[in-house]
Amino acid sequence: MEKEKRIPASAGGLVELQPHARKLMKNMNEKQVKKYIGNSIPKVDAAAKASGRAKYAGDLVSEGGLHICLVRSSLPNARIVNIDASPLHAMGGVFYFTGNDFAENSIGNIMKDQPALATEKVRFFGEPVAVVAAPSLELARHAASLVRIEYEPLPVVDLDDAIAGTAVKLHEPGNLLSDLDFSNGDVEEALSKSDLVLSDTFTMPFIEHAYMETEGGICWMDKNGNLCLRVSTQNPYADRAEISHALNIPEDKIHVEAGVVGGGFGGKDGNTVQVFLALVTYKTGRPSRLVFSREESMIAGYKRHSARTKVTVGFSAEGEITAFSGAVDYDTGAYAALGPAVASSGFEHFAGPYSIKNVKLRARLWYTNKPPASAMRGFGIPQTLIAIETLLNRASKQLGIDPIELRRRNALTKEAFGTLGQKMRYSVAFKEVLTLLEKSPLWAERLVNENSDIGYAMAAGYQSIGMGRGIPDEAEVTVEENGNRYLIRIGTVDIGQGTMTLFAQLAAEELGVPLDLIDIIMGDTARTRYCGSTAASRTSYICGNALFKAIRDYKRNKENGVVRGVGKSIMPEELHPSFALGMPHAIYSFIGHVVKIKIDRTTDMIKVLEVYTASDTGRVVNPVLLEGQIEGGVAMGIGYALMEQVRYSKGAPLEDSLFSYVIPSALDAPIMKEDSVDSYEDSSFLGVKGVAEIAVNAVAPAILSAVENIAGAQLNSLPIKLP
Repeated sequence: MEKEKRIPASAGGLVELQPHARKLMKNMNEKQVKKYIGNSIPKVDAAAKASGRAKYAGDLVSEGGLHICLVRSSLPNARIVNIDASPLHAMGGVFYFTGNDFAENSIGNIMKDQPALATEKVRFFGEPVAVVAAPSLELARHAASLVRIEYEPLPVVDLDDAIAGTAVKLHEPGNLLSDLDFSNGDVEEALSKSDLVLSDTFTMPFIEHAYMETEGGICWMDKNGNLCLRVSTQNPYADRAEISHALNIPEDKIHVEAGVVGGGFGGKDGNTVQVFLALVTYKTGRPSRLVFSREESMIAGYKRHSARTKVTVGFSAEGEITAFSGAVDYDTGAYAALGPAVASSGFEHFAGPYSIKNVKLRARLWYTNKPPASAMRGFGIPQTLIAIETLLNRASKQLGIDPIELRRRNALTKEAFGTLGQKMRYSVAFKEVLTLLEKSPLWAERLVNENSDIGYAMAAGYQSIGMGRGIPDEAEVTVEENGNRYLIRIGTVDIGQGTMTLFAQLAAEELGVPLDLIDIIMGDTARTRYCGSTAASRTSYICGNALFKAIRDYKRNKENGVVRGVGKSIMPEELHPSFALGMPHAIYSFIGHVVKIKIDRTTDMIKVLEVYTASDTGRVVNPVLLEGQIEGGVAMGIGYALMEQVRYSKGAPLEDSLFSYVIPSALDAPIMKEDSVDSYEDSSFLGVKGVAEIAVNAVAPAILSAVENIAGAQLNSLPIKLP
């Protein structure tokens, strides 16, 4: 495997631009050596991906290695009475492992409440119980099919059971994993004096990440006895720590490298295949390979939390939000994963990007017999934001105030106070976003529309930047090839959003050199410095700052003959003393959408025709990458609003393939147009904030409100069904 260590940029290794891409870059270089920031530079890894040269996890082969198959539970909640693997004893070349083969049979980035392999109980359908490895995938699958597990079934716990307190306990001390509450002012008194009070309860389903590339990777031992993994991941450093814990081996004996990542959206932030690969190679000394089938990914992979959100909002006759009371119950499935952080994020953003004096919030996280729900684009915010945005649109009708104007009267501004009492000390251009929406041709079009089957609506939202304070991200700059090339090392992972290109632009701009002289190594625990997860809309801001500092350090050192620079960046979080998990944040991005939809009265099909988006994400470094993020988020929001859901019957999933689980295709894509506020975040050397997640948050409430405008009925569940 040694020869595969230096791989294309898109696989997390050294950037290797193809000849035609280098020619394009060279032409740009001749015109604009110091004008990369703000220009639509093509992705530096695009050629490798478009041509098929980029190697994803499913493309990687461990020569002479073992193929892994997981033996999964056929019940959602049961005691394991016996595991019979005796038929495997006579099968040559087949290896078999259980949870007892781990030094510490527990995993989890926040809390280690999940066994890597279940030994006493299974808590969701498809939970891994054993590992089988063999020289061929066919033999591994056959051997796995011969393992017999005897169960004692237990009652299946769903969200209603957990909330009622009548269910069996999935964990000690009970099924309530976390409970957050906050209040400010006197909500009840404010509601009693309000001119309009609106209430409703909204329900959202489990959502599948549905990335094109399923979870997978390979593992091998190098000549020094180190475990080496190349996996599809969002956080190789967390993977290394997880493997170290599970196998009780030092982290410096583990090398994790992010391969090409064919989509993550949060679902690859946590253990998927990593500890199983490490276990097999560590125990056998042989290379191993594990790639989930689509069915495995859908049955047992991480999900977006299902949630039930109840909200009451008070308004004055002039449109001031006088009070907000909200309670949300998240279904986190059988294990915590990143659920506590997801719940805290939805909690923080519950009341939307508005200044409200009287607030009462509660967010609870419950264990049930479902696959672990964890991070997904928006990080808990889509489940709560839908309530305030829908009620604002309903209030605008009853108060006779334009929905954009209603939001403007309550909008957060710099120096205002957010929901949790945090002061907005950093850039806030939400009102400017609303102005762009107001001036858009699509918003004006609604006034002259005469087709009763076509409806318009808008919604807005915001997203915090970063996961919390104290997470250092580091970057390094060195000079290679006799001073003719520059090598950037940075531990974060490009999961398709284009940060590798952003870093290349920043480096070329600040070093004053052509772009094609920049090489980048990313997401490699042996060859880069520590970085946190590619998550929480943090990469451009935090890692970009680290890289900028590294370049400045390099310039200072160069004067003393040292051709190296190192930079570290930490998020300037300002936490409320009563909260953990990074709340509240300090910096936010803002967004708004106008949507145009049409209902086919014959089929009751809802079609999104056009979406206009305005955003405040700080300085725009690469306009085409921003457009890609916005349009991808809008498409994901359309799926959330209209078609996607994973349903369960007695704990068993009803959707286990892309035939039964419907996602938007190119045929569902509307006309999309984007504008950005000309803003600048002063705490960032680049002036950037973040855009990766915010694009999805407010799409569903905008579509729901547009459907309400046509149907004349109040709707409160996703996916949207006409009355």
